[in-house]
Amino acid sequence: MSLQDDIASARAKVHLRFPWWLRPFLMRGVVAITLGRRIYVAADMAKEHLEPLLRHELVHVEQIARLGLPLFYWRYFKEFIALRRRGLSAAEAYRNISFEKEALAAEKIL
Repeated sequence: MSLQDDIASARAKVHLRFPWWLRPFLMRGVVAITLGRRIYVAADMAKEHLEPLLRHELVHVEQIARLGLPLFYWRYFKEFIALRRRGLSAAEAYRNISFEKEALAAEKIL
C-alpha cells in the first residue's frame, strides 16, 4: 500500500505545521505529534524524512484507535515517567516507551 492509501485507511488527517494553540505545549525538538487521528508535522520538516515520520505517526493513530485516546495517553505518559524514575534520560525514556518502540519499527519498513 502507498503512504496515501495508509493515511486514508486510518482516516488520518495530516497537517504540515503545528497549530498556534499547540506550540506552547511542545518540547523543543518535537517534529511531529499525533492527537487522535490528526497528525501535526513541523512546517520545516524535510520532505525526504516525511514518509518514515508519517508511518511512525500512523502507528500512533492505530494505537489510539485500539486503546482509545484517554487510555493511550495515560499509558504513554505513565511509561515515560516510570522510565525517567529508573534514571533514563528524557530521550532514552522516549525511545523505550512500548508505543514508541512499535512506531519506530514502522519507520524502517519501507
